[in-house]
Amino acid sequence: MKLQPVYIIEELEQLKTISDPLRARVLLYLIEKAYTGQQLAKLLGMARAKVHYHLNELERHNLIFVVRTELKNGILQKFYRAVARGFVPSENLLPYVSEVENYYRERTLSVLGHARNRAINAPEEAFQIPSPDRSQWPIIMTQVEVKMSKAKYAEWLSKFRALIYELDAEQEENGEWFYLTTVGFQTHERGFDPIEPANEEER
Repeated sequence: MKLQPVYIIEELEQLKTISDPLRARVLLYLIEKAYTGQQLAKLLGMARAKVHYHLNELERHNLIFVVRTELKNGILQKFYRAVARGFVPSENLLPYVSEVENYYRERTLSVLGHARNRAINAPEEAFQIPSPDRSQWPIIMTQVEVKMSKAKYAEWLSKFRALIYELDAEQEENGEWFYLTTVGFQTHERGFDPIEPANEEER
């Protein structure tokens, strides 16, 4: 079975299953590569039985599948993988506002947590600056707040997604590996204080 670019979640039970915080974390690992329940338990610092329970739930709802099996010390080990790189609720599930909200909230938190782990385990050179010229830096750390209509924000995100697809399509065989993650969402209020001009001349 080949990994799909996007899997459309059609059933409410699937959406509820994938919205569980632990399953959201498990799914992120299985999007990257195949793992056994024992390997995932070690990564997550959890009991194997608990991880296997959640793997069974994800498999039962067709969100992951077994890519291969290996016999080790007389025990058959199953290697699981996500069925797709991304999961999106279908239009018929959009009226279930609470469930859709829970899914995207947990997905966002899982991505942020996963990014933190990747940063902790990155090589030292990942955070070394090769030049005073910022345009040459192979690293980005940014936070920004913008105030605009939802339509305009969605239009900009569409352009940004196109850039991500372009980046993915331009990979080089002999290049270095880089990790990029992005989250963005609406907030209740402004979090950053505005930058005030230093003096009257700058107003």
